[in-house]
Amino acid sequence: MQPLAVNDIVRECWSFFLHRWKDLAQAASLPFVMLLLLSVLVRGMMGPMELPDTAAAPETATLPPGIGALFIVKFLEGLVLASLAVALHRAVLLDEPLPPVLWIHARSLRYALRAIGLLLASAVPTMVIFLLAMILGGGGMAAIQLAILPSMFATLFVICRLHPVLTSNAIDLKGTFSAAWEQTKGQGFRLMLGAIVLLAPLMVGGTLLLLIVAGQFEGVPILQNIPQAVALLTDLAEVALLAIYFSFAWRRLSRPEQPVTTTSI
Repeated sequence: MQPLAVNDIVRECWSFFLHRWKDLAQAASLPFVMLLLLSVLVRGMMGPMELPDTAAAPETATLPPGIGALFIVKFLEGLVLASLAVALHRAVLLDEPLPPVLWIHARSLRYALRAIGLLLASAVPTMVIFLLAMILGGGGMAAIQLAILPSMFATLFVICRLHPVLTSNAIDLKGTFSAAWEQTKGQGFRLMLGAIVLLAPLMVGGTLLLLIVAGQFEGVPILQNIPQAVALLTDLAEVALLAIYFSFAWRRLSRPEQPVTTTSI
């Protein structure tokens, strides 16, 4: 297979994103507001986060109040992100219109379960890298810090190699991890580089914005939640860009002769 022209895919991705941003904003606005309100409510229940006391006995350690509700909010956020990704995969590959409002359905639940499996697979090289760093570096925080960047690249590499599992699932096609790995053979580093180039502006901009607004609105009931809104908005935008990117990459990798047939659920 010819090497993928990831620079062209990145351009296609940004073009699609900028062309459809109004539809994306409309579809994600209600889930965004609801998730933000739930997150603010739960974090208000939990109060300020404190580091655990390492000197305390393990049996006396307790979880902060509201931690269960926070897990539920994060679970709902994952389902919303899955719904967004599915909608964008189908918009790119099946030319379906984006829904007026994102909603959680069986297809997005299946997609979320597949995504969990992909993340678990991508965690394997991360654990290996951290283990090697601890062994070769003699342990300690310095060894862990040295392993962070390589582990991030390894995780992204595996996600890029296995992305056809998610894309196929979104358009109701069967796909396996082994088939996805074979389909992206020889393209992993190119796909990873394209994803880095694609997400870099958003990640840098989101980080800078968080640094600017962090701590600026302490004591102001509404404005103090702006960092949470920025973080959630960044997550939505990153997932949207990756879903579009993987859709265009999947199309070039698979080159189907016949259009994919939509199926109802």
